[in-house]
Amino acid sequence: MSVLSRRTKLLVWFDGVDISNDMQKYMLSATYTDNEDGESDDLQIVLQDREKIWMKSWLNEMVNAASGENLKIRAKITYNYWNGFDLEEFLDCGEFELDSVSLSGPPNTVTIKASSLPFSSQIRQTKKSKAWENYSLSSIGAEIAGCNGMGFFFDAQNDPFYDRVEQSKTSDISFLQRLCKNAGLNIKATNGKLVIYDQSDYESRPVVIKADYRDTSFLNWKLSTQQADTQYASCRVSYVNPASGECIEYTAYTDDYDEESSTNQQLEVNARVTSVAEAKLLAEKNLRLHNKFSKTVQFTHNGHVWYVAGVGMEVIGYGMWDGKYICTQAKHSISDAGYKTTVTGRRIVEGY
Repeated sequence: MSVLSRRTKLLVWFDGVDISNDMQKYMLSATYTDNEDGESDDLQIVLQDREKIWMKSWLNEMVNAASGENLKIRAKITYNYWNGFDLEEFLDCGEFELDSVSLSGPPNTVTIKASSLPFSSQIRQTKKSKAWENYSLSSIGAEIAGCNGMGFFFDAQNDPFYDRVEQSKTSDISFLQRLCKNAGLNIKATNGKLVIYDQSDYESRPVVIKADYRDTSFLNWKLSTQQADTQYASCRVSYVNPASGECIEYTAYTDDYDEESSTNQQLEVNARVTSVAEAKLLAEKNLRLHNKFSKTVQFTHNGHVWYVAGVGMEVIGYGMWDGKYICTQAKHSISDAGYKTTVTGRRIVEGY
């Protein structure tokens, strides 16, 4: 099909009110960043305010709303094609809370920043102490999400159970992040929900993004390697039962492990496990977790609404970087220069 024209637009709702048309004529740029793991999604909108419309009324209302933590922002990117009939694709960016509003000049410019998990939110800022007894990870996550007015989704087969685990002067999100890391799982805040998932399940899904060196439609690219804390040759999980004195342990190795090498590094993990099979699972997940950023790639393309964090990527024709990756971040930017998407990916660790 020959595409004769296309148009991209950001649709925005403030507390359920559609202000897209009012905002469009002032918009200089908008950026939506979709992160796969560890960081919240965010939305940034930059407006020109030569007539001081935003400075006088809208800005004051938004600052008051931000201090009250009650302003919800919803956004959607629409992407229209037409050649005799309309075709529309869209990316639902989800719901955000207003994080900050700033004014700069000259010329007068307003910058609105919103986050799926704002820095000022209770789940990030309030330090708590609690002994969690006879809880699974999923039940802890569900309770914390509910107490913070969020939904919850658990998408993993491994659901550790804790006889007792301490949350000591730690925010809810930091506590959950620690539990997930120890379990080899991942956590993300998106669209009003906390999601705990197993990243390895997503890595096995079909490729959505193909980055071929012969494809000239990519505007720019960047490839890199990382050595620090990413090149463990093995991981040993061990646990001594304090009641019986029984030691349970398992060591996982990389596919290319060379026992004769003098540069082998072993990751040591002391964690409660009840069987060798559980120790094996935890060792493999921790080895994957610490080695997964050894190779990273970044590609910028004309905007694509189906480029999102968590989808599979395949890199072709870039030498040692060739292989399968998972998209860790998709940044969608709209401005006078057009609609662009920058995807960042990490090499999928295979075999363990």
